[in-house]
Amino acid sequence: MDDMLTESAHHVLERHCTPQFVRTVEAARERNAGRALWDQLDALGFLDALVPEEKGGSGMRLAAAAGALFEFGAHALPLPAAHTMIARDLLARAGVEAPRGPIAIALGNALRQGTAFVPYGLVADTLIVETADGASLVPLASAELRAHGDSLDATVTYPAQAACALPATVRGVGELGALATAATMAGGMQRVFDMTLGYVNERQQFGRSLGKFQAVQQQLSVMAEHVAATRVAAQLGCAGHHTSEQRIAAAIAKARASRAAPLVANGAHALVGAMGITAEYDLQLYTRRLHAQRLQYGSESFWDDVVGTHAIDHWSNVAAGVIGIYDALDEAAAQGT
Repeated sequence: MDDMLTESAHHVLERHCTPQFVRTVEAARERNAGRALWDQLDALGFLDALVPEEKGGSGMRLAAAAGALFEFGAHALPLPAAHTMIARDLLARAGVEAPRGPIAIALGNALRQGTAFVPYGLVADTLIVETADGASLVPLASAELRAHGDSLDATVTYPAQAACALPATVRGVGELGALATAATMAGGMQRVFDMTLGYVNERQQFGRSLGKFQAVQQQLSVMAEHVAATRVAAQLGCAGHHTSEQRIAAAIAKARASRAAPLVANGAHALVGAMGITAEYDLQLYTRRLHAQRLQYGSESFWDDVVGTHAIDHWSNVAAGVIGIYDALDEAAAQGT
């Protein structure tokens, strides 16, 4: 990962993407919310980091930019920055000029034409949606949006004439969305763990901190294992971007993140207790997001099936097939360094 990019993202988000900012954007639930921070991220070049240099970007590999995605998750950024980075890269490589506002990415509903469930749909200007017929660019100002619960996600219904067909090179939207989501989930889980660890070390019971009790330490160690595994899987997933292993890399990353999300979130709330579910306490800003992201672009069940099918199709025996997946990802990571 590029340490300079990661540190820069951390500095900007630590200062501007505060819990109060997140609450304000979530409460507004409208397209222009949070645009001052968005414009700053754009001006600093984060959103064009993956775009090839000859197209006006930084030409970074996703593996190098992964730290920025972790920071987006660690600060519960309520804007589709990771998705826009992916989208601008896709459009630039296809020779299509990207809109400058927030871009969401989604898979179309196979049963209802012109409909898609869109993460961050309420705060995006434009949508890249992929269906069996290919990918299209849809201005969300022309679409009908139906909000989901208290999140920023929406079911989007758009007229066929509003969808502008994109070149055939724009594909793999589902796996790219899953990969971006897995990386931001890794950052969110790290923040949840850090908050929980800080709480149990400060909270006193029977004359000593909660963190001194063996049962609490056991729960923390389980959480730490899931957080670390999710981060490693996300890093390997990002290393597979733009390689022949992209889909299996994304599948492993998203399956691992989705499996860990409820375990880390529930573990945190078990240790923090009733205060953790109050609106005033910041923990819920991250755990609500993790539960929602678990299902975005496919849950662990969906991606487990992809991984299993890949292993069956590429093995001569069980051990060789599973090891072969990770050998291929290691090779992809080595090529990106």
